[in-house]
Amino acid sequence: MIKFFRKIRQRLLTESKFSKYLLYAIGEIILVVIGILIALQINNWNEERKTKQRLNDFLTEIQNDLSDDILKANDIIDKFIAQDSMLRNIRQDKVSYSLENYIENRQSLMFIYEFENFRLQSKGYDGLVQNIDNIPMEYTDLMDELNFVYVTNRYDMETFNERIKATAYHNIDNVKNKGWSRLLWDWEINDVMIDYFQSDSFKTEAVHYFNDLNKFILHVIKFKIVAIECYEEIARLKSENTPLPKHVSYTYPNPEVLAQFAGVFQILRKESSETDNQPQEEFIIEENQLNWHYTYEDVNTNDDFNIPLYWHKNQMFFNFLAPAIWEFNNKNESKIIFTARANGFWDSYEKE
Repeated sequence: MIKFFRKIRQRLLTESKFSKYLLYAIGEIILVVIGILIALQINNWNEERKTKQRLNDFLTEIQNDLSDDILKANDIIDKFIAQDSMLRNIRQDKVSYSLENYIENRQSLMFIYEFENFRLQSKGYDGLVQNIDNIPMEYTDLMDELNFVYVTNRYDMETFNERIKATAYHNIDNVKNKGWSRLLWDWEINDVMIDYFQSDSFKTEAVHYFNDLNKFILHVIKFKIVAIECYEEIARLKSENTPLPKHVSYTYPNPEVLAQFAGVFQILRKESSETDNQPQEEFIIEENQLNWHYTYEDVNTNDDFNIPLYWHKNQMFFNFLAPAIWEFNNKNESKIIFTARANGFWDSYEKE
């Protein structure tokens, strides 16, 4: 091709056709410019393709990180539900630490010495942030949610987790001063230990521990809720049509059963203080999600709020505002019970 253009140029110069040569030269320059522009465009396309693929790889890695951490969060929340039952039994003196059933009930006295090592995996997020200049505008909502997960809420969650760790070690150090401390770790028990674990002193330690645990769990719940939303948003951006993993969901799987939880519930049994108690609770369904219909009444204010409840497992739900457990029992369709569980107090309501 180069030889072809060179021959044309030489023939025009030999024949002294300067005007034609000038036109030819201009045309050749235009062709060169067009070639450069095409090459630049192809290079830009290649760079855009590489950038898009790199961002897609980061998004996939973030999904994997979120999936693993949601599973861990589920385990922590499950443990919290069990600990709430333990605290209730401790408050109501329902735990028997007799020599005969010590092993069976041992967990009820051991949970105040435990803590979780929950550290979010953030390699995918860190890589995405390092390429922040290449992130399209359509990622704005996702980045806001990811920043909440990996910056704002993460800081609070890890801070309160450290508080839990300090409280657990304080409780362990307190036990070290007991003459029977070795027996505790060796899975043995005697009458002196039984007296201690049934004392008001131990109850106080359990309540203080649970107060610290509540703050940590609230941020674990917030992580789970927003992490699921991040996972779903990434799937949308990647135009994925594959079903999401079963654990990446806070939507109750059976709409017909969910409909049974809607309605007005009247107080059946209360364990919390009178000031914390509501005579009735109401739930409604919006877009296949259960909502707590909360009415705030004051001298000059009367507001209604629909606070979303996020499904966890079985008939248990959480919300974004408090570490309370919202549990429904529909084993008998003619008698549906809702139990508000918080700090070891269970207030039960029956559907009208």
